[in-house]
Amino acid sequence: MCCGDIREKGVDIEKGQGRVYHFAVTGKSWAVLKEHFPDLMSKIVVRGTIFARMSPDQKAQLVENLQELGYYVGMCGDGANDCGALKTAHAGISLSEAEASVASPFTSKNANISCVPTVIREGRAALVTSFGIFKYMACYSLTQFLSVLILYWISNRVTDFEFLYIDLFLLTTLMITFGRTHAYGKLHRVAPPVKLMSLAPVLSLILHILIMLAVQIFFFFFIQRASWFVAFVVDPEDEYNYVSYENMAIFVSSSYQYIILAIIFSKGKPYRKSMFTNYAFLVNLIIVFGVNAWLNIYPPDEIVDLFELKMPPNVPYRLIFLGGGFINLLLCLLLETLVLDSHFVTVTLQNKLDRILPGACPRYEEVESWLQGNSTWPPVTSEDLACTFQRLDSAFQMSKNTLNETDNLSLSSSESDSFRLTGSTGKLEFSLDDGYSAGADNSTFQCDDNTNESTRL
Repeated sequence: MCCGDIREKGVDIEKGQGRVYHFAVTGKSWAVLKEHFPDLMSKIVVRGTIFARMSPDQKAQLVENLQELGYYVGMCGDGANDCGALKTAHAGISLSEAEASVASPFTSKNANISCVPTVIREGRAALVTSFGIFKYMACYSLTQFLSVLILYWISNRVTDFEFLYIDLFLLTTLMITFGRTHAYGKLHRVAPPVKLMSLAPVLSLILHILIMLAVQIFFFFFIQRASWFVAFVVDPEDEYNYVSYENMAIFVSSSYQYIILAIIFSKGKPYRKSMFTNYAFLVNLIIVFGVNAWLNIYPPDEIVDLFELKMPPNVPYRLIFLGGGFINLLLCLLLETLVLDSHFVTVTLQNKLDRILPGACPRYEEVESWLQGNSTWPPVTSEDLACTFQRLDSAFQMSKNTLNETDNLSLSSSESDSFRLTGSTGKLEFSLDDGYSAGADNSTFQCDDNTNESTRL
């Protein structure tokens, strides 16, 4: 069945202009299309709205066709005949705890589809969390790499206990509590990005790393302008002595940056709740920030010796590093919320990039674009398209019945030994038990007159 919605007045319905068509396909029609019109399957699937009365294999075929076009497919089923489609789909939801629950990754306690928005919300929250953790790990590694490179410039390095503090205390605890934020309560109409190599994630990594590099370089040269500054010189008698003002400046400024990265990548609305609802993460942030500020402003001598730091002589100067950390946080928040999450970057620029890069657009968008640009498809004429499919369905049913009758005829003739086919004319003759005889022309039957072998169509 094919139906259309008229978009404009004064259009030529006979030519199909001004209409957007939607198809309702049954299992019989699906079989006809798949066997005789495979080139139309992509168009029917893209514009298909209803797929009903389909066999288990046809359901799995439909899911596979949607996946080949680039769709992310969800399937709901409540019986054993849905197991194939539930297993094939990206997200299969069983609506019963019977056989279907074995094949599907999700099982609903309620026998209805009210759970679908919940699954989508949770899935989007998990996707955004995974992207955030990936970006945090990438930026953390690059930030630490930049710190090492700057200190290597003066033959210095990050000390062993500084590495342990950053990796075990800062990174590990923040990573554990980062993903404990729950999904947002409402389902957003726009899906989040699904590709790590899309424009927004790549720009986020590059621009944030540039900000981190700029802040570290600023403090590296800023501390050298102080009147009490003493440049680091390699001690030939103790080559493992890295105590210096440069080391302190890079370590303290980068320690704030690891906390800043965790904050900006822990996004909330519209896919996750606010990070203030994640109490474990919030307490973790308070603890690591407090310890960082303590090491920055007024650490005891034992801790200074343990970290191999060389602190500035006055506390007001140390507070400059704390202020620089807040400025760094503000710059990153503005960049992430106002620029990288804007509609211009995520939609406008991304769409332009997809048009330039080959294969960036999913196939279903290409099919939809072709359908919108060809108003003559489907070929609607005075004879309704539904009648055409009905004739095809009737032809398919007639051929199926003919095959069944032929099989029955072959079986009965084999049992009665009264089956004969003339070789010259292809005339099929057989006699019934009550003495009547009948004949049919069929040149596709082949059989020897003196044998009782079954026939083939």
